[in-house]
Amino acid sequence: MIASYIVYFCPFPCFCAKKENKPLKVVTSTKKRHCKFNCNMLNLKPIFAIPMPFYKELDLVFVNPFRLYSFIKRYRPDIIHISTPGPIGFWGMVIAKWLKIPLYGTYHTDFPSYLYANTNSKFVKKTTIYFLRWFYKDFRAIFIRSNEYFDVIKSELRFSEDRIYTIPAGIDLNRFNPNFKDENLWHRVYGLPKDVVVALYVGRLTVEKNVPFLLELWRDIAKEYPNAWLVMVGSGKYYKKRDEYKKSNILFLGHKEGKELSTIFASVNFFVFPSTTDTLGQVVMEALASGLPVIVSDKGGPKTLVNKDYKNGYILEVDKDRFKSVIVELILDEKKREELSIGAKRSAKNFSFANSFNFFWKNHK
Repeated sequence: MIASYIVYFCPFPCFCAKKENKPLKVVTSTKKRHCKFNCNMLNLKPIFAIPMPFYKELDLVFVNPFRLYSFIKRYRPDIIHISTPGPIGFWGMVIAKWLKIPLYGTYHTDFPSYLYANTNSKFVKKTTIYFLRWFYKDFRAIFIRSNEYFDVIKSELRFSEDRIYTIPAGIDLNRFNPNFKDENLWHRVYGLPKDVVVALYVGRLTVEKNVPFLLELWRDIAKEYPNAWLVMVGSGKYYKKRDEYKKSNILFLGHKEGKELSTIFASVNFFVFPSTTDTLGQVVMEALASGLPVIVSDKGGPKTLVNKDYKNGYILEVDKDRFKSVIVELILDEKKREELSIGAKRSAKNFSFANSFNFFWKNHK
């Protein structure tokens, strides 16, 4: 039974734990300015941080292991749950084994696929799989974000299926919903022409998110449909190249958060997310909750969010002509957008932070 603290290396369940008065302590280490912390979160000052090899958009953050050990020894948690197999996760694992504290983890990121997309090296992919297999071998359970990765954990990490749990999808429905819609946002704030149709992408602007595919696709669409615009929210390699797309009806906004991000979501016409490496796609849920039809690829976790019963979007193979034909349909057919928007709002009612956290807590208990 959980009687003291879980040390968890990610802020995902932190706010629910605080609200429900559950004994959970979140430990992280970051210098990122947009991270916000509250009383049940501890941010250990990094010794130093370097860009991850082959994946510069993520940092490898090195923390003082003695400070981490001191914190864990002082609180003596019943369970340590590790969110990411980076340096702080590594030391969390080592300390847990040293103190004989049970280990649990979440497979948030498909690192083998991410690194393969950035290096095109099968050796790098296989090496990453071997590392993850070693890292997770003594964990009592692994939580995944969607059933799409069940077989990956079972076969690549050689983890027994009775120790794999799928966390129900959850987001804050108060932060993402159609009430944030601003009809004049694009003309008044960003200077776009009136009566434009706006598509949205939110996420890292990197190769493994299939951003080059989307940008080149939109170049073709903009030539034929000058009233259609693509808004890109996020940072990364292709944000730095934004000047190359000035004449392609693509608006790069960089990193956004809070009410500003909620307003952007609710004020566009549909959402495009061609990534093939996401374990779930949090931004896809945020788009659906904002009432947006979504277009996702047929690989990875996001496709599990597109539901035939609710009719809230499209699952497409990553083919330029296929993506283009569906995007053009949504640009031209306002009625179709409205129908899919209704389905999106209905499906989003299933995305409960409380359900997600309660599942997480129950299966640790």
